[in-house]
Amino acid sequence: MMQDQRDNSYLFGGNAPYVEKLYESYLHDPASVADHWRDYFDNVKQIPAADGSSRVDIAHGPIVASFAERAKQGPIRTVSDSADSEMGRKRVAVQQLIAAYRNVGNRWADIDPLKRTERPDIPELNPTFYGFTDGDMDIVFNTSNTFFGKTEMTLRDLLQALRETYCGTIGAEYMFIADQKIK
Repeated sequence: MMQDQRDNSYLFGGNAPYVEKLYESYLHDPASVADHWRDYFDNVKQIPAADGSSRVDIAHGPIVASFAERAKQGPIRTVSDSADSEMGRKRVAVQQLIAAYRNVGNRWADIDPLKRTERPDIPELNPTFYGFTDGDMDIVFNTSNTFFGKTEMTLRDLLQALRETYCGTIGAEYMFIADQKIK
């Protein structure tokens, strides 16, 4: 074991930048390094990556340089919200709302004709869960990926259609189906 440590001790400590530079040269042109280093690096290439793959190693110099350039630009800046980004957030929220009705809307279905039990509160089915207010109900959203046959609907109309489909006296449930064509 001590012999193994002595045989590869040049890879550690103050020699690491030198070995890294040799390896960068080897990756660019294997013939640019001495034969014993080329043999060593050839053997290193045979060792699988940490994730078990056999991907080819890439030069680290450009990556280090890009991080150094990024550091020169200063701290990460947060861009303040604009009207466009808020509308983008609402579009995403509409898709999340549709997905929630598809996934759990049947749990809120009105299947108790005698009304002996109250329907459970499912926050994901409430537009306020996604940050919508009464003022958003008349905003028109793209609904082309839904089953309603309309490409655009107001949030109010969309909610009504979702509730009629998934939460009426018959609750549709199909998200458990794995086959996309059947779904």
